[in-house]
Amino acid sequence: MEPREFERLYGRTLTLDLCGACHAIWFDGDELLQLTPGATLQLVTVVHERLTGAQAPLAARLACPRCGMRLVESHDLQRATRFSYHRCPKRHGRFLTFFQFLRARNFVRSLDAGEMAELRARIRQVNCSNCGAPVDVERNAACRFCRTPVAVLDPDQVRKAIDELRQAVEKRQAVDPALPIALATERLRAERAWAELPEARGWPALVTGEGSDLVAAGLRALVRLLSDR
Repeated sequence: MEPREFERLYGRTLTLDLCGACHAIWFDGDELLQLTPGATLQLVTVVHERLTGAQAPLAARLACPRCGMRLVESHDLQRATRFSYHRCPKRHGRFLTFFQFLRARNFVRSLDAGEMAELRARIRQVNCSNCGAPVDVERNAACRFCRTPVAVLDPDQVRKAIDELRQAVEKRQAVDPALPIALATERLRAERAWAELPEARGWPALVTGEGSDLVAAGLRALVRLLSDR
């Protein structure tokens, strides 16, 4: 795993361990809850960078990197979004795939029946955003291996993340004089990222061909347009 440093609440920092091969992140203790909104957006960009190459299948037995005990598959609810992860029985941390992290932060959502019908009219197969397995969308609305529903990156949630960043900054005791400009710039970039997509929610324009990973395609579009200054 590759260690990367991110901003933590209350002016501190934390180090996350990322695995590019299996597309996953290890969070020590309660680090998942300690990321600042700005750090969350930064991590989304890092996730996009690590999505290159095929995803290695997760081992049948996942062990805690701190104590070696077998991780336990668990399910949780973040606002109205359900996500899954593997946790250490001794509470040393949590292991999340990139996709489950994006679900936990409300960046992705499952397609409704109408959107699934539109997807089937365009394409027959996509790749599961959680495990990488092929999903026959003509027959299934979820991966038959990990049972993850077909999902997309939600542009509305990206905009909400920017709003949360602004609200979090307002609560800080010491305010950087340059922050208002920086926040306005970040919001404009997020809005620009989806302005050129023809559909109201944008996701149909991201389907590029058979075997597309809709979440990865959304991340590519978002990061490419955010970096276009």
